[in-house]
Amino acid sequence: MKGCENIKDISNARERLANNIVYYRINYGWTQEDFADKLGTTTTYVSSLENGKRNTRIDYIEHIANTLNVELSQLFEKRDKIENNRIQRRPKNK
Repeated sequence: MKGCENIKDISNARERLANNIVYYRINYGWTQEDFADKLGTTTTYVSSLENGKRNTRIDYIEHIANTLNVELSQLFEKRDKIENNRIQRRPKNK
């Protein structure tokens, strides 16, 4: 897989996955809340994925790739560390 060379251990793979999730989410302009809604999960879960604190099943990683409209391999590409700046939350419906 292009860009997936030199993944030496699981923590390296988890870091790449986390960084790429942030990269693609920010490119869509989605908050963690937006992304969690699209995945059908919680912001806590998304945050733990983006911080590399969560192990997840390969079928769920495929769900993430599909939600982001990218190939599974793209979630493991090596890229510079993405600054995860806060995107303003959407207003709550009253």
